[in-house]
Amino acid sequence: MAEWHKSFYQVSENAKKRGLILYGAGIWGEIAYQLFDLQGVNPICYADDDINKQGTDYNGTKVLSLAEAAEKYGQAVFVVCVDDYLNADGLQREKRDRMLDNLVKANVYSSDSEIRIKHYVFLLDLEERKNGGYIPKTWSETDFKWRELRKIILFNNMSNSGSYYVEQLLDDHPNLLFLPYSASFELVYERRLKYLQNDELLVEIMAQLLGYFHSQYETLDSVGQHRYQKFVVDQNGDFIDDILIDPQRYLDCLRQQFEGKVELHTYGQLIKILFAAYANAIGREKDSKEYWIFYHMHLPNINVTNIVQSFEQDEFDRMENLIVIREPVQHLYSWIKRFVIKEQNYKAIEKGALRDILQSELGMMLEVKNEQQNVRAICFEDLKYRTEDTMKQFCKWLDIPYCKCMLETTIQGKVIYFPANTPDGVKYITGNDTAAVKQTQFRDVLSLWDEVRLNVIYGNFKVAYGYYTSVPAYNTFESCDWIFKERFSFCDVIENLLDEKDAESMYDVDAFVKKTYYDYFQRHNGKQTYYRAIKPR
Repeated sequence: MAEWHKSFYQVSENAKKRGLILYGAGIWGEIAYQLFDLQGVNPICYADDDINKQGTDYNGTKVLSLAEAAEKYGQAVFVVCVDDYLNADGLQREKRDRMLDNLVKANVYSSDSEIRIKHYVFLLDLEERKNGGYIPKTWSETDFKWRELRKIILFNNMSNSGSYYVEQLLDDHPNLLFLPYSASFELVYERRLKYLQNDELLVEIMAQLLGYFHSQYETLDSVGQHRYQKFVVDQNGDFIDDILIDPQRYLDCLRQQFEGKVELHTYGQLIKILFAAYANAIGREKDSKEYWIFYHMHLPNINVTNIVQSFEQDEFDRMENLIVIREPVQHLYSWIKRFVIKEQNYKAIEKGALRDILQSELGMMLEVKNEQQNVRAICFEDLKYRTEDTMKQFCKWLDIPYCKCMLETTIQGKVIYFPANTPDGVKYITGNDTAAVKQTQFRDVLSLWDEVRLNVIYGNFKVAYGYYTSVPAYNTFESCDWIFKERFSFCDVIENLLDEKDAESMYDVDAFVKKTYYDYFQRHNGKQTYYRAIKPR
């Protein structure tokens, strides 16, 4: 499904015309009730699958079974009211998906059903709503303006390759602007934001920033800590909640950027506005320097040409691409340990997602295919072992001064820590700890024969970026059929999760992995060239 509703305002308008059914009589049903009440819409009833709730009242509103609600009010807008969230332990959306499937089966599903209530809780926290209006924010000399931002770094990664670590090292540099732990906003711009105006647009932009704001609901995992949970903690492992900002302050700073009619003309304008408003909202003050936007798109296996072409030709005076990479065998091991074994994230092992991971480990996103020259790689291992020298070369690349602040892992200038498993239990360490790159034993996931074959497969990529390998690359052999004769043992780990979590989506992982590698061999002769890396000297 995953259809797109136009906006919260549009869903509300449709509900006014057709009636509203809130599917889920719990905390999210309560929050949805309050949100729709802001728009003058009250539900006809609740629907809930819990037979103990059916026939009772909730918020003074009758609770029915979904079947009864569908029979009586089949033309109404049915909205799923349930928690779903992405945190450090995995993607938690199975209940939401199941409820959407129930709406389809009951023939009452529409794109409006896809609205995620959690993204709009900030509306209940706005002071202007309580005070009956707002006072426009006036410009000061130290405010950032989106039109003045003319340089951008498009930052992407091999999944689980240390992209957050890079961002934290760069965080406090005086020439860089951040929207920490963000992602690509291109799809939501293309499918929603570019069609909206005025308050409707402001609300939908704010809805993309879930987790950046203080909220009366921030104790709910999917609200207050959506972007930061378990990533921004102090030496005791406690969440640093003053990272969050006041939603009213951000909304004021967002409105300020438009200086008139609130509408977007380009994707690049959206990015500039997001970063300028965030910098103003956290109290950064502009001086005479030129600034770089550090746009953490967080996309694995990207096509550099495609993401560059998403921006207008004259929007930036300088645009650079940076991709953080990791030794590919260790990367595959680490990725499986985290996403498959620890998080049990079956969405990560669907064919498309797994193909992206395998192709990123083959280095395909860093192959020079055209005249696109503004691309650099940066090695996770260089950042860990030779942080200062690597950061100096990074600054030289961008023509900005080196700063000692780049030796600490911070967000908004606050030092953050990471959980690490030790013989004495979980300890909280700084990001510069090298435990993550010292792993050399992979037997709980990879067999020795897996390792040998993977080093052959990844050989040219490893050599290009200075990673040691003791075996020849695939293109030195007359035939590579021997690589595919035996099963890759790591595929068993993936299939075990598929069988446990989503048996209907089961596929032959070993055959899929081998085909991905075989297709790579067919298209490559070992003579491909790669974009340069930022290397310590």
